[in-house]
Amino acid sequence: MPFVPSWNLRTDAPVALVQSGAQGTFGFGPLEPGRYGLSAVTREGSVLFSKRIEVKADEPGGPRELRVPEDRVAWDVTVVDETGAPLPGAELRVVRVGMPYDDVAFPPATTTGRFHLETPREGSYSLIASAPGFTTRMHPVPRLGEALVVTLERAADEAMRRAAVDWVRRNGLRLQSVEAGRGVEDLVPLQPVLQDVRVVALGEATHGTREFFQLKHRLFEFLVTRMGFTVLALESNFAEMLALDDYVLTGRGDPARLLKGETWDTQEVLELVRWMRQYNEDPSHPKKLRLQGVDMQYSPAAVARLLAYLTKVDPARAAQLQAPLAPLTERNAGTFLRLPRQRHREMSALLDTLAEHFERERGTYTRQSSPEEWTLARQLLRVLRQYLGRVLHEEGAERDRAMADNLLWLLEQEGPGTRAVLWAHNGHVKRGPDEWGDMPMGRHLAKALGPALYAFGFAFHQGAFQAFNMDENPPPERKGVVEFSAPPSPEGSLDDTLARAGAPLLAVDLRALPRGGPAYEWWRRTQLTHDIGFIYSDQGYPAEGSVRALECYDGLLFVERTTRARPNP
Repeated sequence: MPFVPSWNLRTDAPVALVQSGAQGTFGFGPLEPGRYGLSAVTREGSVLFSKRIEVKADEPGGPRELRVPEDRVAWDVTVVDETGAPLPGAELRVVRVGMPYDDVAFPPATTTGRFHLETPREGSYSLIASAPGFTTRMHPVPRLGEALVVTLERAADEAMRRAAVDWVRRNGLRLQSVEAGRGVEDLVPLQPVLQDVRVVALGEATHGTREFFQLKHRLFEFLVTRMGFTVLALESNFAEMLALDDYVLTGRGDPARLLKGETWDTQEVLELVRWMRQYNEDPSHPKKLRLQGVDMQYSPAAVARLLAYLTKVDPARAAQLQAPLAPLTERNAGTFLRLPRQRHREMSALLDTLAEHFERERGTYTRQSSPEEWTLARQLLRVLRQYLGRVLHEEGAERDRAMADNLLWLLEQEGPGTRAVLWAHNGHVKRGPDEWGDMPMGRHLAKALGPALYAFGFAFHQGAFQAFNMDENPPPERKGVVEFSAPPSPEGSLDDTLARAGAPLLAVDLRALPRGGPAYEWWRRTQLTHDIGFIYSDQGYPAEGSVRALECYDGLLFVERTTRARPNP
């Protein structure tokens, strides 16, 4: 057993890396108090993982034993350059995905760039490949046992980076403020960029940044008042957002209460919702704004609204469906997933049959309600089928495909010429492929809309944000959604390069980049960038991801320093 690393869960860098003796024994230490993982790679390539280790002050560490699992899968990995040539000296990390932290093993580097691995059959895996002079890449392992080729691209040199900074300085649009209500004259240069665009997608590098949310509010006001956009679609559940849409249209309800439980339960989003209501109250605006959700992660509201509609048009069928649909009336899918697989198949068949029934009874149902009510109920049923497909993992990337379909449905319902703003995470709005091989929502939309989709990625250099603390046992004051802080992005990263342009607030139109020269060579390459979702950790959850900005986005919006979004009381 020649290679035994241990790593602190605050970082994926090994804190001890040792080679065992002839009998497979090893030792290292002492270790600082904390939580650690232990892994090993045998000479034959078998990857072993231990349970987590808790090191406490003034307590000696006990012996640990790692065993080669009997049920394991053999597979080969080759790390190559962009020409397909194997990379001598390449290094590989084997990551077994887990919550709240991954397990990581470190096979020794090879002189050929080729690795033979034998891993436990259970679990989901990814690889992190690196080589001197090349950009580190994370690569998914879709199916154990299949040979994999991981391609690394040569890292950009300093001349390319300087050219990228110079191009941003010359062509970036310096914005005056993130706050709405301060005029939009500095945004006017975006009009020719967006004049033929039907959907402007606004990403975000975290789900809890005040400046991102404020800037989206300001951009939405600009797009509404100067360019005729009328729909705001959030990465939020379709059925749950219907009540907020009703508030925006009619004033019914309390928007602060209706935001409860949403990722967007913040003062910044509440201010935007109230602005939309004020806009709609003005009789000089005949075309009213709509606030919609495109997601499908929960089912209770969709079930309740669907049954309410059926109670109106077909009471007998509504009564028949109450019990069969009961497993979908809980927000947590755990109860449903614990049911026997036969029940899962029955639920899927039930929703398929109900969809066929809706089509057959369209005329009857419409006469007893209205065409608009039937259409909405039919969409609620569609969302339930999307939700079921996702929780049962019937298809990969079901969520992003469903969100794209739901946005296109919203555009169709609003009529020809409708223009929408889409609000979601960077990982959903980007046009390019996902690191894991999945198609994000933006890629589906790009196939449908072509250049009529303009996707803005959001980036920041450093600062605070809020996220759900995924630590297993945080202190009481650190439970739930709390404030975190991200340090400056590494030198040479996307965020660092944008910061070197010298503007605290910046818009960059990547469609204007010349397709040639050193600046283009930098922008077409993979770069590190802050990539944080709804979860984070006091123990050092990774803050960096990678992106090919030119492939994934049409433009970028950059904030040099950020603060936490303000939770509603």
